[in-house]
Amino acid sequence: MTFTPRGAAKAVAWALLATVATQIFYMAVVAPTDDALLRKATWTAEMALFSLVFVASLPLAGRSKAPLVWSTVALAGVVNVIQVGMGLAEFGPAREAADEHVFRTVLNGAFFLYFHGKAMMGLAAVGVGLAAIRQSNTTVRIIGGLSFLSGAAAVVLNLYSMANGMDIVFAAGAAGTVATAFFALIVLVGKNEP
Repeated sequence: MTFTPRGAAKAVAWALLATVATQIFYMAVVAPTDDALLRKATWTAEMALFSLVFVASLPLAGRSKAPLVWSTVALAGVVNVIQVGMGLAEFGPAREAADEHVFRTVLNGAFFLYFHGKAMMGLAAVGVGLAAIRQSNTTVRIIGGLSFLSGAAAVVLNLYSMANGMDIVFAAGAAGTVATAFFALIVLVGKNEP
């Protein structure tokens, strides 16, 4: 397999768009039904996608023109692998513990990592958004502006959530998901290497 920065960036972008789809699927289909099999399948798919994000972003951190952006994306990927792993491996046994605080502690830890991953993707969206605003293509500039704004919102809401828990979990998660989508779109439509 031949590595090219553009190919790796596109692989990351498509994997991130797939995670956006799994998040929407989870909220629309899995959460309302609380189907254990669908939940496990969705989280396993997310674990695989975030693993790809991490693996493909890591070399970009050292070889691209925007190493801090790709370092941030790599960190978001690995943090999300850990938080999804907590859901897959720890939620079940923690729910069965005699002390209900055990499950609450594991859940809070997983959500701290969830918020951290969303904040990192927000930060990456801010970075690529700023670069895209400077491009000549109007479409790219508009997507860049939206990436910047959604990324800034994701950073603020998810930093708040890391410090304060799950008070605004849906707003923080949605902001991070939107920022992730705009980050991926910039990578796919932007002419310059991110």
